[in-house]
Amino acid sequence: MYTYDITDSKYIFITDMIQDAGLSDAVYVGMCREIGTPTEVRIRREVVDTKDIAAKPLWILQGCHKMMSGSNREGFRFKKSDTDWMLWPHNYKVIDDPSQIILNSNPRHTVFLMEFDDLQPPGFPRLKLVTVTSNPLLIIILCSCIVINDKIYLSSSLFRNIFLHHTQQLSPGHASAIQHGPCSTITFMNQDIDFAFCLRSHHWPNIALPWIQRYQLKKWPPNCVLSSVIQEGCHVVPINSSTSNLKRDCEWRLSFSGAERIIVYSFNHCQFLCYGLLKIFLTEIINEGKRDSCLCSYFMKTVVFWVIQNDTFMKWVPSNLLMCFWTCFKLLISWVYRGECPNFFIPQNNMFRVKVVGHRQAALFDELHALYCNGISCLLSSPTLADLLKMPILNRTPALRTDENSIIMMFDILMDEHLFLEVSMLLTFRLYVVDRREFAGLLLALEQLQKARLTVFQSITVQYVLSSLLRNFAFCISTQNLAILSNRKRTFIYDNSLNMLKLASKIGCASEILHLALYYYRNCQYLQSIKCLQKAQEKMLKPYVIYRQHVDKKIYRGSMEGVSLSNKMRKCLMSDIEICAYYFYIDELVPEQAASMSDGNALLQIHHLVMLHMLNVLNHRRLGNKERSDESLIHLYLLVLNDSGTYIPSDSRDTSWQMLGICLQTCGYYQFALPIFMVSLRNITPVNRIQKATTLRILLILYHIWTCFFGNEKD
Repeated sequence: MYTYDITDSKYIFITDMIQDAGLSDAVYVGMCREIGTPTEVRIRREVVDTKDIAAKPLWILQGCHKMMSGSNREGFRFKKSDTDWMLWPHNYKVIDDPSQIILNSNPRHTVFLMEFDDLQPPGFPRLKLVTVTSNPLLIIILCSCIVINDKIYLSSSLFRNIFLHHTQQLSPGHASAIQHGPCSTITFMNQDIDFAFCLRSHHWPNIALPWIQRYQLKKWPPNCVLSSVIQEGCHVVPINSSTSNLKRDCEWRLSFSGAERIIVYSFNHCQFLCYGLLKIFLTEIINEGKRDSCLCSYFMKTVVFWVIQNDTFMKWVPSNLLMCFWTCFKLLISWVYRGECPNFFIPQNNMFRVKVVGHRQAALFDELHALYCNGISCLLSSPTLADLLKMPILNRTPALRTDENSIIMMFDILMDEHLFLEVSMLLTFRLYVVDRREFAGLLLALEQLQKARLTVFQSITVQYVLSSLLRNFAFCISTQNLAILSNRKRTFIYDNSLNMLKLASKIGCASEILHLALYYYRNCQYLQSIKCLQKAQEKMLKPYVIYRQHVDKKIYRGSMEGVSLSNKMRKCLMSDIEICAYYFYIDELVPEQAASMSDGNALLQIHHLVMLHMLNVLNHRRLGNKERSDESLIHLYLLVLNDSGTYIPSDSRDTSWQMLGICLQTCGYYQFALPIFMVSLRNITPVNRIQKATTLRILLILYHIWTCFFGNEKD
């Protein structure tokens, strides 16, 4: 393609930089701080995987399997990390060979056969309907079928459009869903989430069998990984090889997302950081400012796969990170030059076939070649990577240690903090059950998990999920209409709910007791509620508490030395109070729950300190203790008014002002509540969509003030 004179001074300088072990070490250390250390990445994966296993029975009962994929599932936490979900009905199976139908003879399963022919691009089968059974999705599936030569095939475009409509109808928040490739894309909390409705094959496709033979020659990935990859099978997603060609409407694309995740999990940390480096390089340099880019992060992953498998002499160690990156970059350039990007599992499938062609291919090659000529200094165009490279290049800093304890100061504390953050912040995994059957299925799954050999991170995740499940089911069974039940049944439900909330408070995080206080208040047991609030306040005043990423590290280390992670979570971890729109908590929050539900969000997040003061206000008011109620109201007012993000994060500002307004309104201070609700209306966040409730409360207050004014005029 291009040749270089190795005597050229610029080329020698570039080569020296790439081979500079000290510079590579510096980049490795910086990337660990930017992307995560090996332990941080392990925590992220184990937390997500454990919650995935725990939620599986719930998804089966709901008739649809789910699998999180994308950067977040692989272990990245970029600000714009994509979150992808693959969903498929559990009673629809895809086979690759007619003989496999024996293995799918369940009368409740509808079976499709993958068909390949020479006219189709590799990796794009047609799905022929083989057997049909009655099930809830049968109408949707049949509406997606077309007849060709007296055979019934599943149309990818019809299937895709029907499920886009289905997504838009799920809730008002999903009404703006759009089509993005094979996915329906929604925006939640300022983040795009892709839902790919697809079908699952438990069999490794015949067209990908040469990949196994290639493994036997290259000896990568390892044996244990290979067996897991083959057992994972594949999916077929509703997208054809050419969306403009109606004749290819029956084509579906083979997806190996599950297999790819397993392989990425097998990376050593240098390989993972090289993959992350390529993703940053793509986002901040190659695709920067482009609306319609030729390259995507999937191509970067494919590059890493091929380099690891083919270059068996490459040393994937911190001191060689830049050479690893440069090798991947050179392979990418050669692919763009040839216009070929071979799929890792099906090499004959050229993934550049449609996107990287013609003048776009030539322009992209010129751009990449220019970056190549600049050598490793081309990374300085990235804001993220420039911070990692400038000081080592200019100052030639001495060799850095690349072990985790040297990279991260107070490493043990930050790992605790990171674990608790991962466990408490993954909203997409909340397990909100609606009946006893779902609760029993989840409880059984958690019990089986506890019997397995879990890592310490998995154990903490199970403990947290169990406490959340107990709390949610307690409010679930007490939400039903108790008025139609006998006294005996009402007492039975009350006792069971109370016992579950007490158990959740014992095993859950330190702020879990606030849900118990909420339950006592709801049942008019105000003194019991106040006792819980006093205990909660004692916990919250401890100097070693952790809330999101706020913790006094020195005090935490001194106070928690020798304490197990389980006890640390129960003593130190503070989480937001979650109010699910599916359950009834207290009358004062009903408008907010209804507003949130109507806008497509079933969850309210209320800061734990705000909930503490709010319940103190409401309990003392119910007891007729106006002095204590007003005192708690002042504490709440000062907390919300004077906080500048130190305690209350920006995504909870709206509910914090809202709770203050509710307390003022409940206590009769309408003239003070009105401006507070106005402030809440200005603090709009994508998390708690309560604007309708705020507007309603403002109108009610204005009506009250108006009637009082004109009532006094008449008198």
